[in-house]
Amino acid sequence: MKNKIKNFIKEQYLKNLFTPSWYSILINPYFIARYFLYKNLKEIVKKYNLSENKKILDVGCGVKPYKELFKNCEYIGIDIEGGGHKDEYKTVDLYFDGKNIPFENETFDVVLSTQVLEHMYDFDYLIKEMVRVLKNDGYLLITTPFVWNEHEIPFDFYRFTQFFYRNKSKDLNLKLIKIKPTCGFWATYGQLLSAFLAEQTKNILKNKILYLVASFIFCFPIQIIFLLLNFIFLNNKWLILDYIALIKK
Repeated sequence: MKNKIKNFIKEQYLKNLFTPSWYSILINPYFIARYFLYKNLKEIVKKYNLSENKKILDVGCGVKPYKELFKNCEYIGIDIEGGGHKDEYKTVDLYFDGKNIPFENETFDVVLSTQVLEHMYDFDYLIKEMVRVLKNDGYLLITTPFVWNEHEIPFDFYRFTQFFYRNKSKDLNLKLIKIKPTCGFWATYGQLLSAFLAEQTKNILKNKILYLVASFIFCFPIQIIFLLLNFIFLNNKWLILDYIALIKK
């Protein structure tokens, strides 16, 4: 019974960490980033019918946070051993070397990679591998941060603009279907401030319960205020958190 409760709490924590319900803003200092990333991915998957009887490859899958968006699909996740996250927290079907994807040409309908490319030093090789295992008329769905602190240190190398995706698609004879920023200046600023306070608090308190309390006291009101400002100035894309790119082979 104890293990079941523990596993349930862990599942709910991970779910609200990556695919947050509205109430998780109360204690999730990264709510803005995760909410907008999930919301935009969900809209793209639905609009372009990427989740009906498809074969999906999640490159750098981690805990497979977006598997639920592809419920009617065969879903395979690959990742490297080690890196910026402990292997015990990953949900991986197959480990690989971070470069050579261990599948035949034109195997998958959709290749998904979320918040991964910035951690791959030779990202260009990995992109070509993702294209190789993608079927003709298949889709690459990629997200990367545009503004964020250095993280998963020392495995953090790049930040990508929309023009990277536009030019890389042309170079590889692919069609860029959509390039979308996740949110505007105010939400970005609010998320950075909330994340900064959360990291400082974590370093000081060293206690999960106190950390959650501090997140409620400091990060929750900050995120609410800046989300409201983001709504008022909805079209302000001067600074954004992430880009989401949908690319067709």
